Amino acid sequence: MRFSQISATSAVLFALYLPAFAGSGEIAPDRNPIILGQQVKLEWYFKGNKIAISGGRFGKGTDVTGRTSITDKPAKTTRYTFEVWYRAPKAEGESTADRTAPVHTQYSVVVEVVDPKALGFDLYRNPNGWAIQRFKDWKPDNVPLADPARNALVYFQREPDSVERLAVSILPVNEASCASLMKKVQADLPSHYDRVSVLTQSDLTFEQVPATLMTFEGMDQTHPGTKTRSLVLGFVRDGLGFVISARTNASNFEARRNLLQTMLKSFMLTARPANGSSPYGRDNPRIASARM
Repeated sequence: MRFSQISATSAVLFALYLPAFAGSGEIAPDRNPIILGQQVKLEWYFKGNKIAISGGRFGKGTDVTGRTSITDKPAKTTRYTFEVWYRAPKAEGESTADRTAPVHTQYSVVVEVVDPKALGFDLYRNPNGWAIQRFKDWKPDNVPLADPARNALVYFQREPDSVERLAVSILPVNEASCASLMKKVQADLPSHYDRVSVLTQSDLTFEQVPATLMTFEGMDQTHPGTKTRSLVLGFVRDGLGFVISARTNASNFEARRNLLQTMLKSFMLTARPANGSSPYGRDNPRIASARM
């Protein structure tokens, strides 16, 4: 990029207004990977005098200036590219001749689209308004609860108490904070695992709200001598805490990570009453403790 001669003040303004060069943190898909047929919402954290997005239904370029999010339903793995142009505010005393050309930068993100049939997945639909993909031979095991319409705990596994499995726990919470929910999850882990170690924890957006993705290892108390590693996704919405986890033998984790994460992030809310409230309600103090 060519610059004309600019004042020191203008140079400082450019440093202040120039965003960090393209990085994964600048664009946030609400889920990635996604299942074929699912919708993805892209949010971005940069501004510009002009912004255009290409890829997917946006073709070679669609103007999205002034917006901060947009949705698409890609039919295959798709790279979305944002072209951004912006100009620093005119400095005091700066003449028109001193003005530089607009700054141009580019941001991109790849949204992976997977075919559930090719992975051997099958969609499970819960009558209380949520769904998740899991392996066809992973049968749902609903834990009986006093009020299943407001509280859910469902395991998906080949046989009871399998080392490798998927779990969905939905529980009323008093706090609206995802961080508070995940603290409770971590505090409960020693009840089911020995030598617990939280390996990673990162923030993301899921189902249009803040979420946390955590990885931990532990010795499963019901399988002596077996170290497991789990992915745990947690978020809070409408007075409910959602905790979805996928677990396997620690030695197999890297080979199975993508499959487990795809199942985990396929979780979706499928039905909501006309008044917009949660189908599970808000007034049940009972908490279903899920073994991750």
